[in-house]
Amino acid sequence: MNLFWLFVIMAIATYISRRAFLRLPGHWMSPRLKNGLTFIPVGIFAALIFPALFLQHQELVFQPILLIAGIACLLVMALSKNAFLSFGVSMTIVVLASLQIFP
Repeated sequence: MNLFWLFVIMAIATYISRRAFLRLPGHWMSPRLKNGLTFIPVGIFAALIFPALFLQHQELVFQPILLIAGIACLLVMALSKNAFLSFGVSMTIVVLASLQIFP
């Protein structure tokens, strides 16, 4: 039961800290800081995706199908601005490659 309350308290703390940051008046942040904050989602995306593309069992590996799927994801995202479509296209490439439909 203690673990449950720990999750509840941490969820509340996370919500309050995020909500407080979003409630800050816009004039408190410089344009440079606002511009820097726009790059946070890109950084998080890269931090989650790049290790899967280039690391396997703590070793650097080259997996061309994952690299192709990643590039396809970026291209579709740049052209359509649709996250679901871009992830769907890249996942389809990986699934089809794992089924060995591609030679």
